[in-house]
This record gives sequence, C-alpha cells and structure tokens, in this order.
Amino acid sequence: MKKFIEIIKKKWVKDSLFTFIMVAFLIALFLAINVIVINLDLTPIDFTKEKLYTLSDESKNQISQTEQNVTLYFFGYTEEDTTITLAKQYEDINDKITVQIINTSERPDLASQYGVSQNSRLVVVQSSQRYKIIDESEMYTYDSSTYQTIDITEQKLTNAILDVTIAKKPQIYFLTGHGEYGIDSSSLMGQLKVYIENDINDVNTLDLLTSDMPETCDVLVIANTTSDFTDLETEKIQNYINAGGKIMWLQDPYVFNSTNTDGTNLTNVNKILSQFGISFSKGVVCEQSTSNMIANSPDIIIPQMTYNKIVKDLYTDGMVALIDAGKINNVSDEEMEKLGVTASPFLKSTENSFYREDINSDITKKLDTDETGSFILGEILTKKIDDDTESTLVAYSNAMFATNYPIEISGSIGTPITIRQNKDIVLNTIAFLSNREDTIRIRKDMGIVNFDTATELENQVVLCIIFIIPIVLIISGIVVAIIRKRKK
Repeated sequence: MKKFIEIIKKKWVKDSLFTFIMVAFLIALFLAINVIVINLDLTPIDFTKEKLYTLSDESKNQISQTEQNVTLYFFGYTEEDTTITLAKQYEDINDKITVQIINTSERPDLASQYGVSQNSRLVVVQSSQRYKIIDESEMYTYDSSTYQTIDITEQKLTNAILDVTIAKKPQIYFLTGHGEYGIDSSSLMGQLKVYIENDINDVNTLDLLTSDMPETCDVLVIANTTSDFTDLETEKIQNYINAGGKIMWLQDPYVFNSTNTDGTNLTNVNKILSQFGISFSKGVVCEQSTSNMIANSPDIIIPQMTYNKIVKDLYTDGMVALIDAGKINNVSDEEMEKLGVTASPFLKSTENSFYREDINSDITKKLDTDETGSFILGEILTKKIDDDTESTLVAYSNAMFATNYPIEISGSIGTPITIRQNKDIVLNTIAFLSNREDTIRIRKDMGIVNFDTATELENQVVLCIIFIIPIVLIISGIVVAIIRKRKK
C-alpha cells in the first residue's frame, strides 16, 4: 500500500491525472456551451457580402411598427433553409410576428385552406384581416445585364407583412359591357384577377349602363373593349377623369380607328382616349431583331424599357413579352400641351421593327409598304385637371399578354400572363395607379453564393472539423507532454 501511495505521489503521475481532469472539464464545457447556444436559437453570423441572411434596417424600422398579429406559414421548407433563417429575424423584431414551418401531410387543414399542394414551396403571410401567398419563384429575379441572380426574399416578405396589415384595400374595377376580357374563373383574365387579389386588392366588375362610377374606385381597368361606349357611359368616364381618376387600359389592335363587326365606329371610345391625346392602332408591330422576340416569332415582342416606377424591378432584371401588340399614336407635343397632358412612353419596339395593318400576310418578312421605326407599346399619360387634381392613364397597346389564353411557344403550351415578367408589370401598374408601390425595395446580388443542400460526406467533414480534430489535438498534446517528462 505504501509503495502504491509513493507511486501516486510521483510528479508525472499527478501531472498526468491533472491534465486528464482538465481535458475532461474542457470537453464537458465545450458540450455544455453548444447545448446552451442551440437552446438560445441565436441568429447565425452573416458573412455574405450582400448580407443575404440579415434583415436591413429599413425592414426592421417598418416591421417594428406592425401592431397586428401576423403568421408566416412556410410550406415545403425545413429548419435548415436559409429563407427560414431570415424569416425568424422578424420574430426577434416584433413579437406579434410568428414563423411556422408547415408539413402539408401533418396539417391538411391549412393546405386545404390556402390551396397548397403537397410538393409546393411557398409562404402564406396571414393577418387577422387577410392573407397573401408568395411562391418560392417570386423571391428571386435575374439581372439580364450582369447575369446575376437577385435575391428579393426580404423585399417580398416585408412588403407582404405590410400589405396584409393595411387598413384599406384598394378597389379595382374592370369595365364590362363592350366585349372586354372577363375576369371570372373561366374567362381570359380570370388568372389575372387572382393575382391582383393576392396582391391585397378588392376586384370587382363595373357596368356603367346600370351603375354609377363608385366613389371608392381606385383604378378603372379597361381590358380590350371591342364596341363603343354609350353617351351616358362616356359622360361617367369623363367625370371620373375630371375627378382625378386612374385608368389602366389594355387594348389589342385590329379594332381601333376602323369599323366594328356591327358596323359602328368607336367614336366615344376614341373620345375618351383623345382626352389624353392618344389613339390605338388597328395593325400589328413586328420585330426583326431576334434578341427582341421569343421563339423567332416577330409578333411576340420583348420591348425595350425606359425606367420608371412601373418597371423599376424589371428594368434590368427581367423582360415582358407582348403578343400581337399594336402601337400607341400620340398627338403632337403642342396638342399635348394644350390638353395639359404629359406623356411618358416606357415600352417601345426597336428601331428595327415594322408596323403592318394587313395581319393576314406573312409577318416574318418586312414589306416595302411597311412603316418602320420604334413604336410606343406602353405609356403613362398624366392629365392636369387643375392645380390640385390630375388624372393618370397607363395605356398598353396589347391585352393578350395579360390573359390566360393557352398558346404554344417553342413546343410547349403556356399562358401569356405567366411568360417572363408579364404578371409583374400588370401588378406594378395597379400598384402605381393606386399609390401602392412597394413600401421598401431590397435587392441582394447573390453572386456565386451556392444554396445547394450539403451532402452526407460534407456533413461528416464539418463534424470532423468541429469535434474530432480538436480532440485529436488535445490528446496529441497530452502524449507529447508525457513523453517529454519521461525523457527528463
């Protein structure tokens, strides 16, 4: 026994025992700290240049003022998704905001309530008043000039929260009674109606033969009228304009400045348009520049854009596609000035395009009789009524691009409203006219950031770096220390 005690008392044994105790203590401390950090659910440190996973001060200031309870339901997402990392920061800013990850098989009631399929990846932003759906594809856009993907997740989430908590939804009215495209579920603009409603608007139809212009009308939409207005309807629309009304007019060609199928001229329709100094054509604009058409179709035009509030998110990041578009004709600058109208074209064809009224001829070949040059396809017209009032008309020489009419492009069937950014430019126009442009605009260049899910091998390598290597280094240090002491 005494001999054993003497051995224990030897210095190297005591030092080794002390070292082992310290190592055990450090390992236990390391594990305890990890458990505490995991339970605290701290926000990860964002080392990306564009701060992709960190809310901007602009969002923080806006969201901190939200007084309603808002829930963000994430369908098809997991805890590891970077979008969830960003979304949970809203909870830290305002305790009235809650983030929930939803499995459709576990919550079929929510999936049914919002019409979510099993494989969908989307976000439902729900307040006590209303909700808004954001598809995963809407959280990214593309800069065609730099070839970079742009992350607009924060912009979409923040604006959705602000949208569902606004006190009053804009009232959008679609004019009916003149052969316009309908907005019920089976009509050509049924899909557009859903998009507009999902953008937190009330959408209604309006028959001015049986109703007066609603005082609550924020935007009047005229979607491809094909017969003339009555004198009574014309008077009501003129009164709306004189009161500072806002109009979005989408018009396919072939009908204007000619006679209708019923033999009547569009006298009153042109009378309304003349208030803003414009008219629509009856022919079609075709492109010769292959970079400004889709599927080598001269009549499916990718127009050139001029920056304004409507196309601010599309100016460099996306494109729209107009299908069988006409042209917008403006009166002279002197006449515009007399009318008190300021014209701001923002969609044009290229200088290489041509205009033709004979739509039955071969549009793939330009004829000597065709008019050539750059033509106006989309325009903002602001009419000064008096010192305190102005009316705005946003005119498009195309309506088909905003429909769900099935068309075939490059061998596949699609709908025009879902091509390129067609949906976005229409929604941006509604927001512009109703003074509801995005409250904030946050765009983050993703550069070469890789969002692929880590493989099992990559996970093992990370675990090795975090746990195994430090332990090996500690043990190696102990062994080296013991060997050195024995050599003394």
